[in-house]
Amino acid sequence: MTYSQKGSEMMKKLFILILSMLCLVALAACQTNESTGDGEGEKDILTVWVMGSDEYWRTYHDNLIAEYMENNENVQVDVEYVPWSQGENQLVNAAANQQMPDVSTIAGRWTAQLASMGAIESLDAYFEESYPDAFVEAAWQTTQYQDQTWGIPVGFTTTGLFYRQDWLTDAGFEAPPATWEEFEAVAEAFTEDDRYGFGLVGTNNMETTMFWAPFLWTNGGKFLSDDLTEARFNQPEGVEALEFYVRLFQEGWAPEGSISNDRGDSRTLFLTGAVGMTTQGPWLPKFIRDEAPDMDYGIAPYPQNKVPANLGTADHIVMSANANNKPLAWDFIDFFTNEENDLKWAEFQGFIPYRKANLEQTDMKDDPDFAVFFDVAHEAISYPTLPEWPQIDQAIAEAMQQALMGTKTPQQALDEAAEKVNDLLAEE
Repeated sequence: MTYSQKGSEMMKKLFILILSMLCLVALAACQTNESTGDGEGEKDILTVWVMGSDEYWRTYHDNLIAEYMENNENVQVDVEYVPWSQGENQLVNAAANQQMPDVSTIAGRWTAQLASMGAIESLDAYFEESYPDAFVEAAWQTTQYQDQTWGIPVGFTTTGLFYRQDWLTDAGFEAPPATWEEFEAVAEAFTEDDRYGFGLVGTNNMETTMFWAPFLWTNGGKFLSDDLTEARFNQPEGVEALEFYVRLFQEGWAPEGSISNDRGDSRTLFLTGAVGMTTQGPWLPKFIRDEAPDMDYGIAPYPQNKVPANLGTADHIVMSANANNKPLAWDFIDFFTNEENDLKWAEFQGFIPYRKANLEQTDMKDDPDFAVFFDVAHEAISYPTLPEWPQIDQAIAEAMQQALMGTKTPQQALDEAAEKVNDLLAEE
């Protein structure tokens, strides 16, 4: 073969190589980008589900998404709002059928479940090692499962005791209840005629577990063993905590209908003056301002029996494992949760900032409506992060309702629930 022939052959191979690379690039573009196809500057489409569908909630997210698209003119975000009550089933069904949106906000307690299904993307590869340092530890820990990060916090909150200050003064108490014994005394004193001491929650779902959890923890109890392999809520600390909860109902210090009430019902009862105490988060003052602006109320930490504790929860924003354009999905997640939008969301919705910098910058920490929730953040305890938590949560709620109805003693109800939970955990 002559040098000329060799050169011609090399040019031919080079041409084929370049053509192959161009084809691969074009193919990759087709696989990773959907477009509007409107012929006028095609846009990358990002599908997003936002849990929560009320108008107030939608207003914030509509504005946030509009801002993102304004700053990213080549991107179109198609958002769908999903009622919280439908969110878990819709997500699980979508995951099973590989029809998850590119990005979704979700309740933090669903994250491990979706991760175990392989439905969401581990996010550790998208940020630097120091990235988690910017987040409040309790909020960040809720995103961890099997030593990987499966979501970024989009809402963090603690909870506390709301009480009627005017009722407390009239009843002769100088301070809100700080112990279980004082809580019972105040609940009894508040109960008269058509009003009750406490807006107890006893419905057959996770909100009942949520209302009871801080009482379990303040009594030194825990839901599961440290290695998350066995139930512990039926130990003496848990039984005593449920006996206390049941006593509030059976003594008549909570409305008769409490056994069907959820957290929203407890809030409404407090706003309408039907109960003098409820346990809620920092979102409640917004409702008080709108619906009971003249109410004389106060906020205190949970009354404790042995140790201080409160419930710390966080929602997450996650990326689908099958997201069409993962770099774009991460860019949106990073924007959604950046320092500016963390503070904006906290002030709009009444959450505690999940970024450390905002804990110091915001005036919210000095606001009487938020001060307690900032103060108790270091005592916050989160639910265990494991895929089975929704079923465990439900089993405990069912046990609590049985104890409230009196069909089983707290010990019997919790023992049966523990047996179910242990069987569930043993299936792994």
